[in-house]
Amino acid sequence: MKFGKLSNTKLVYSIISLIFACFLFGYVTTDTGANTNGAANKATLSTQKSATVTVPLKVNVSSKYFVEGYPENVKVKINGPAALVQTAENTKNFQAYADLEGLKPGKHTVKLKVSGVSHELSANVQPEKVTVTISKKATATFPIQVRFDSTLIGNGYAAGIASSNYSRAKVIGSRSSINAVTNVVANVSLPEDVQHSVTQNVTLEALDENGKPLNVVIEPTTVKATVPIYAATTTKKVNIHLVASGGGDNTKNYSLSTDTKTVTVTGTKQALSRLQSLNVAVPVSGVTSNTTKTVSIDTIQNGIIAVSPSSINVQITVSGQENQNSMQSQNGNNQQSGQNNQNATSKTANNQSQPAQKQGQTGQ
Repeated sequence: MKFGKLSNTKLVYSIISLIFACFLFGYVTTDTGANTNGAANKATLSTQKSATVTVPLKVNVSSKYFVEGYPENVKVKINGPAALVQTAENTKNFQAYADLEGLKPGKHTVKLKVSGVSHELSANVQPEKVTVTISKKATATFPIQVRFDSTLIGNGYAAGIASSNYSRAKVIGSRSSINAVTNVVANVSLPEDVQHSVTQNVTLEALDENGKPLNVVIEPTTVKATVPIYAATTTKKVNIHLVASGGGDNTKNYSLSTDTKTVTVTGTKQALSRLQSLNVAVPVSGVTSNTTKTVSIDTIQNGIIAVSPSSINVQITVSGQENQNSMQSQNGNNQQSGQNNQNATSKTANNQSQPAQKQGQTGQ
């Protein structure tokens, strides 16, 4: 009986010891895990990283000025804790800029800066400096021309009048650039052998007289341009109108004539309904005497795909101002000679009348 009580007491102690040991093990394991995770997190935060990010370059300048010469984008190299660098790389929540406030018109070299980067990161802009030209801002409005390559249109088809959802565009830039603008164009890219109308969103360009794009701001930036394409099966006879072209001699006059009075034009009904006559350009550059030229008729016009005949003979008659001056001089001499003759006749008549008057006086 005493032996049984002792055995039960030991059993209770053993169970309590086992429970305490399990609790102690769990505590130690949890504490160790927490320390391990903390160390890992600390290690992650202390890891350094660098990254290069491409961002737009902003220019801070007075609204009355226009700036040229700076790149559209720059590269920013970021260094610091890996987590912060990764965040900056993903969000790009910082800005590279050139501060031109207070600068006057002319050329300036300025250092680029960065804003919005965490104070725990370092950031360097590449390039470090840019050279810009500041000019007084000028603004002008130009009609928008929708252009396309008509040779890409399928055989038997023609284009109608191309258009866009904006008819005019505002161009902003330096005075010299605005003065150089000759056209604002929307170039539509047609697929080869196209036989249907094409509509595209097109970026506008401002071009100089040589077709070179100018560094200006255009509003709107893009337009929705449409090139209507129809089956061209209609023909119409129209008169031709000869027009001298090519910059002839300013001291000469050019008279143009041809035996071909009308031509047959093939094109869309829409285009031919508006066509009353067809202009034919006759080059007169280098022509110094009367001559006959074979002139090709240009068919690259909206809605027109063919003209018959495709070329005509044109007679060019040249007359110079020197001949006209000579004729005027001769006419002037003739007039002077006539006046002299008239004066002489008048003088003779006066001489003949004087004796008669004297005789009458004697008779009295």
